[in-house]
Amino acid sequence: MSKIKQYAAICLMIGAMALGSCTGENVQETEDDIVQADESTDELTDEALEDEEEKKPLSGNDLIQHHDNHTYVHGDDGYYCLLEDGVEYDLVSQIAGTCWICATSCASITGYEMKHDGVIAPFDQHELVDDIYDEDESGGVSVVGGAYETGGLAICSINELSLGFGDGYVLDEAIEARGWTMDEIKKGIQKYGGLYIGIPDSNRAWVGYKDGYNTLNWPDAEDTDYDHSITVIGWDDHFPKENFVKPAAEDGAWITYNSNFPEKYYYVSYETHFDQIFDPPVFMSVSDEYSKVISHDCGKWTEEVAGDGGTTVANVFEEKGTLSAVGTFITETDEDLTIEIMSSDLKEVIYTQECHADKAGYKVFKLDEPIEVDKYAIVITYPNGAPVEGSSFSYDENTKIVAFSDKGESFILIDDKWLDMSEKETWDKVGFETNNACIRALY
Repeated sequence: MSKIKQYAAICLMIGAMALGSCTGENVQETEDDIVQADESTDELTDEALEDEEEKKPLSGNDLIQHHDNHTYVHGDDGYYCLLEDGVEYDLVSQIAGTCWICATSCASITGYEMKHDGVIAPFDQHELVDDIYDEDESGGVSVVGGAYETGGLAICSINELSLGFGDGYVLDEAIEARGWTMDEIKKGIQKYGGLYIGIPDSNRAWVGYKDGYNTLNWPDAEDTDYDHSITVIGWDDHFPKENFVKPAAEDGAWITYNSNFPEKYYYVSYETHFDQIFDPPVFMSVSDEYSKVISHDCGKWTEEVAGDGGTTVANVFEEKGTLSAVGTFITETDEDLTIEIMSSDLKEVIYTQECHADKAGYKVFKLDEPIEVDKYAIVITYPNGAPVEGSSFSYDENTKIVAFSDKGESFILIDDKWLDMSEKETWDKVGFETNNACIRALY
């Protein structure tokens, strides 16, 4: 087995957690604060604008036309917006540093609608923060004090929502869009729904109002201050480059939902870099097809454990019912996996299914033949690395990732022998503290 450099992944995670820590108070200034508008333009004040918008229900067109003084009107060519294509979404304002949960919720809910012909998946976005962040140390993200102020990443939502949440919902897919081209992202939005992204928007030289539009143009790909999360819900290829506070090099913008200004779209230039290493763009969707999810792990917080020619891991479960699907993290694009249901002693194969994942991320694989189970094991062979939760670590004095495993829960196959992943002897062979394999059983 090859040794995994877990330390590097943890360092990235520590630096990344500042991403979603923006607060609702840290909003963009008005146009008058940043760019002097045409003095002949009779614009509403912020207070008057808010009063006017509170009087009418929000819709796609209302969101685009903030007032009657626009010098630019988009055409049909090179333009698309989910909220004008039959997709509905409750545009929620963030509380303190909860932009990340608002952005992942938007991606999840629109993703559900795309799969269910416009049916809305209602759940309380802010309640999810309490589900994701524990005040005790039972596993997962543990916080001391204000969960709403802590901030977060897409992986925080993915890890927790894949265990089930709300009134019978569970995350059934998360697709990483790292390295995708502009055309691939556009096709992805039309197919999968909103795209969660992290952005840098703290520099007032690059962000603010222009002609009534809330805009961002941040072309510095080397900037690491990704302090805000939003959701891409469309695009306008002809949005004028002059409409950004800092003019862009070319026309065009992503149309996004911004929980700092939920009543207005946020136009992000095509030049703005959001393809990060530690918090990549991601499409998400949820399902209400399952009644129960069980798992031993708290999610994928570290790199994978990898062997030569593939890696096989197993989780032993004891839960009576009908096993309908298996969920796990996908580490590469175009992966072929083998899922086996075995006896709890890992000696007898009960069921085998070959599965394929087109995209990296997280995916639930439906079993072709649901199986009645009691005490059993789910065994997955990955072509490359197998996702594991790794060891516990702290990234500040108030927040830490809590991971642990008990004997007999997770196993890894090394040299044709099943080794318990809770034992130090196994960690020594693998090269780091693995704890549990990231496998979910869905009933």
